[in-house]
Amino acid sequence: MFGLALLVCSSAVPLFAQGGKPPRKPAPAPEVPAGKSASAPLLDVGREKYTVGQIADAYKRNANRGGKSFYSLSADSAMEFLNLFANYRLKVQAALDAGVDKRPEVVDDLRKNRIDLAVPASPNSGYLIERKVVDPAVERIFKRRDDELLLALIYVAMRPNEPADTLRAYQKAVRLFQSVHAGADFAAIARDSSDDPSTREGGGRLPSYITAGMILPSIEDAAYETKTGQVYPGLVRVPAGFVIVKVLDRSTRYKVRAAHILVAVPPNSDSGAGDASRRKAEEALARIRKGEDFAKVAKEVSDDKVSGENGGDFLVYYTRSLGFEAKNAKLEPAIEESLYRLKDGEVSNIIKTQYGYHIVKRLESRRPTFEEEKETIRQFYKQRLLAEDRAQFVRSIVEKHGMRVNEDIFGQMLAALNQNATTADTGWAGGIGRGLRGETLYNYGGVNYTVGSWIDTVKAQPELHSLALSRTGVRNSLYSLHEQEAMIDEAKNLETEYPEFATLMQEFRDGILIFNLEDEMVWKRLNQGYDDAKGRAYYEKHRSKYMTPPKLGLTEILVYKEDEAKKLYEQGKSGSVPFDTLAAQNTQRQGYRERAGHWEPAIAKNADLVKQVLDRQPNPKVGDILAPFSYQGGYSIIKVNSVEPAREMTYDEAKTEVQGDYVEDYQKQLQKEWLDTLRLKYHVKINDQTLRAALAGK
Repeated sequence: MFGLALLVCSSAVPLFAQGGKPPRKPAPAPEVPAGKSASAPLLDVGREKYTVGQIADAYKRNANRGGKSFYSLSADSAMEFLNLFANYRLKVQAALDAGVDKRPEVVDDLRKNRIDLAVPASPNSGYLIERKVVDPAVERIFKRRDDELLLALIYVAMRPNEPADTLRAYQKAVRLFQSVHAGADFAAIARDSSDDPSTREGGGRLPSYITAGMILPSIEDAAYETKTGQVYPGLVRVPAGFVIVKVLDRSTRYKVRAAHILVAVPPNSDSGAGDASRRKAEEALARIRKGEDFAKVAKEVSDDKVSGENGGDFLVYYTRSLGFEAKNAKLEPAIEESLYRLKDGEVSNIIKTQYGYHIVKRLESRRPTFEEEKETIRQFYKQRLLAEDRAQFVRSIVEKHGMRVNEDIFGQMLAALNQNATTADTGWAGGIGRGLRGETLYNYGGVNYTVGSWIDTVKAQPELHSLALSRTGVRNSLYSLHEQEAMIDEAKNLETEYPEFATLMQEFRDGILIFNLEDEMVWKRLNQGYDDAKGRAYYEKHRSKYMTPPKLGLTEILVYKEDEAKKLYEQGKSGSVPFDTLAAQNTQRQGYRERAGHWEPAIAKNADLVKQVLDRQPNPKVGDILAPFSYQGGYSIIKVNSVEPAREMTYDEAKTEVQGDYVEDYQKQLQKEWLDTLRLKYHVKINDQTLRAALAGK
């Protein structure tokens, strides 16, 4: 269906209530204090010196939690971070002084990491694409989202792989376009001639307003270039046809928060019930018109209980184009139309929909901000629109770095291929003769590539084994062969162009250096540091911490009615009927009635029922009967049959845990010894006076 092909967003559904509270952003972190504080020297680590501002930036990048800034930390927390940061920088300096950054394997690792970060293989975007393609697109989309447009479209479909049908569709679209510009009624032509069944009956009108990023880019571009009430002065080509675009309305986009009261009309009810609902709605509106609080009336009257509890407030903002974005839902058209005729604070008259009678209040409205929408736009763009923009960008980069196609040979090669086939077809290249195979197809970076070399490459690379042999498919394959090479060349100056990228690469480098040196100073020594004798000695020193868990044997009665569970519990407690008998007669757990509800002794790790008992009674005794508790959709009554209390483990029983604890403690010891050595070798100084002033906001 054409309407679904045009609209990028999924279709919305009617919405009358939004549960819960609107999401709130954390309070913004305090600004860096101006003046001397940010530039005051705070930390010396060996040959490196850091100001307050640099430490605050490091905290924001690496340790920020919950929107806090370094300046809001307590003195103890700030000191803890400074020492952690100093330890990190000590390890980096030690690695540099040891020449770790010069090792071939480290150099290669850094090179690969830079490529992965800057220009990863398609379909990943990477830093270059994010900055050069995604960021400008997000800003462009947001700027266009200043407006919401209501469009009408006439669509002429075609079969794009059939030239004769493409010509037929084009000629038809030209005739319709000429008729519209000669003064014919757009809606009448759409109803009579449009090939889109989803909009044809409405005279080509889309079901709702749109804004940037919601429809095919070619149609969006045309619409935003066209004034209200006018038709775009040309045909718009889309993948499967031609479109004539008319802008019915253009208005500024506002985010509106609203409340409503619903008086429902029961489905399939008679006219009397509908009349009663209408009178109830009229009475509610009269109360509001006389000055009663809308929220109070909504709580008392509204049949939408979710919003009613909040005084009718939907609690989230709404726009005509995007609806309630978080819910991917839209209001009924009659409610939306009424809402956008109101001013802030105004209340509508009664609105009739399929659900009943509504009263709507427009609570407030405001313009969207870039900060609140940029991440949503970014995610949407990357999911729906980036692929084509990325392909165009890559083509431009490959051409910039030396791609030159021999168009004459390219055309001859296409003529020898079945352009409706793919490279998955057997013998797809059989029509290309020996002479043509030797001709230069393209040049990249000063190297000529023949038709034959292209054929061999396509056959050798699995990702090209289903390549479409159309003009576009073949040309794209040429660019794809040199994409990574060209993108790496293009990314050579990212550090100079984007200081943020230089910082990221610095952090990557530092992390790799530390990993390599720490492997020598700690991890390899750690792996060689444990044997059975050391394990036994560690166990003897800490044996009281290695205890077996308690093991319980139980009898359970599981029933599904609470009153029945209470009755059985009282019988079991009184002893009037043996508990085993009660279990054999009443438990409804499958397979346990014939076992009189008995569970073999087990520990909590292996039996959740034992865990449930210990959670409720940490020190159970034989004969204890636990009151019914909700469990697995029913109610369990438990009798404790046996208790094997916790005891000290033997070394053999605790061996695995002992090894893990020993290695963990030894790791901490090695880390401490290494850092102590580094602190003796490299000077570390924290300026306490500067720290106190920074935390005091001075």
